Amino acid sequence: MSNVAPPATTEEVNAFVESYYGGLGSTVYANPVPLDPSDTALVLIDIQECITKPALVEGLSAVGAYSEALDPVLDAIEAGTRATVKNIKAVLDKCRAVGIRPIHVRIQSYLPGAEDTGALHKSAGMLYPPGSSHAEFIADVAPLDDEVSLTKTCSGIHVGTHIDRVLRNLGVTKVIVVGFYTDQCISASVRDLSDLGYQVDLVEDAVGAMSPQRHEYALQGIRKIYANSETTAELLDRLETVAAR
Repeated sequence: MSNVAPPATTEEVNAFVESYYGGLGSTVYANPVPLDPSDTALVLIDIQECITKPALVEGLSAVGAYSEALDPVLDAIEAGTRATVKNIKAVLDKCRAVGIRPIHVRIQSYLPGAEDTGALHKSAGMLYPPGSSHAEFIADVAPLDDEVSLTKTCSGIHVGTHIDRVLRNLGVTKVIVVGFYTDQCISASVRDLSDLGYQVDLVEDAVGAMSPQRHEYALQGIRKIYANSETTAELLDRLETVAAR
């Protein structure tokens, strides 16, 4: 009689790994990131016109891939984007009110022909020169004149900008992250922030992807390991405590 255990099923592997990362996450971020205006910044990533329906239609049309039959799908993506931007605005407004400094980051080339765009973005047709509509911040969450605004030509905020030096010069050790897309620039940026030693607070419904599935899959890879995660409502409740100090 053989004592060799049968091969594990996919469900058993998934359950073990979920438990493993759940336990690991409870040691990394056992408690929410403590927030204090003196050492906390809000980083807003890629909340710009390139993620809106008109920009998507323009991009699809440029490669002959747009048809009106896609409108219901694009409308659903737009609705998700707008819901996320609404949460971002609530977070931004509250952070401004309690003195947590916003730092805005967007995708935009430095040259008018966008020749300096990174290889990945260039291959995806993401060419956003200065002054282009796609490079403009969405008006509801645009930076004020006295707020830091940085430009990148690639996905991650650390590869693409000098934000690490800015944060360290400001004495920031804790970063709240909101913006787009969860599975791309957000994921890359959160991992880099964590690796560089920052405590990261990811607002799960104030970051978004093009589809709910990609959003959720990306969150599974970063929540509780690379970042504490909470909802907009939970964060706003905690910021009320900051405001009351």
